[in-house]
Amino acid sequence: MLGFGDFFGRPDAATAESQPVRMSMAGFEPAVILARAGEPLSIELWTTDAAPHLEGGVHTLISDQLGIYEELRAESRRTVTLSMPTTPGDYDIYCDTCCGGKQSPTMHGILRVAA
Repeated sequence: MLGFGDFFGRPDAATAESQPVRMSMAGFEPAVILARAGEPLSIELWTTDAAPHLEGGVHTLISDQLGIYEELRAESRRTVTLSMPTTPGDYDIYCDTCCGGKQSPTMHGILRVAA
């Protein structure tokens, strides 16, 4: 059962309204999140990681460049809507509450904003 834990509660597919983004001790999946410049981005954050593995019992999705700070409780999911910048480009996102936090290369992803 432990080998299949990641499949429990997993979203089946992205909907037109939101994109699923898994937050885990291995980082973000997908590692590159696609968005459109100047348009809101709705993402469904989800994790199956247990609270003892996470500092404060949460994962975080942070972008210093974009002023984003979202927390996700262990073994949960929730949908958030983020405002995207009007300037296209790649923006760093990271989780600062597990596996080395911001200093760990595995805890980073990219928010790719296209024109």
